[in-house]
Amino acid sequence: MNKILLLSAIFLTIVSCSTQNVAVDYDRNFNFEQNKTYTFSQSVNLGLNDLDSARLFSSIEKGMLYRGFQKTNEGNLMVDIKPEEFVSTQQNSNVGIGMGTGGYGFGGGVSVGIPIMSQKLNQNFMISMTNAGRLVWEGTLKIQMPLKASPETRAANIHKGVTKLLQKFPPKKK
Repeated sequence: MNKILLLSAIFLTIVSCSTQNVAVDYDRNFNFEQNKTYTFSQSVNLGLNDLDSARLFSSIEKGMLYRGFQKTNEGNLMVDIKPEEFVSTQQNSNVGIGMGTGGYGFGGGVSVGIPIMSQKLNQNFMISMTNAGRLVWEGTLKIQMPLKASPETRAANIHKGVTKLLQKFPPKKK
């Protein structure tokens, strides 16, 4: 039991070290209620490894199904994905100097941080939905996670990001 709790805590810590940012735009005049089918564009070439591609498609399909949209061979909505993947390096270090007085004299201290380099995997996706060649919805998803993230962490981050993005789909009528 303790091992399960420990593994769960470690998994949550790793996942929480990752970020997902989303933004959406859409055509306010388009009626999504009358267009409940979709298909992926034939020109989608993610440029990701096959495992991450499968994770992304699976998450999108689950999210669309949950929202009442069916995947078909010739859907009303054409879903296109434009990816970008790169590695960034972050350096964290701190240097501090402190001085002060105490009850028995003068004291001081110096603190020097050791540079800690960390590499992050950045995956950015622009997901566009068109109807008869007209853009009706567009969302951007930016995911950042440790470069050497485990398969479970990668899957969890992609799923979490797509879920967060599709929370804003279909747009609510005001």
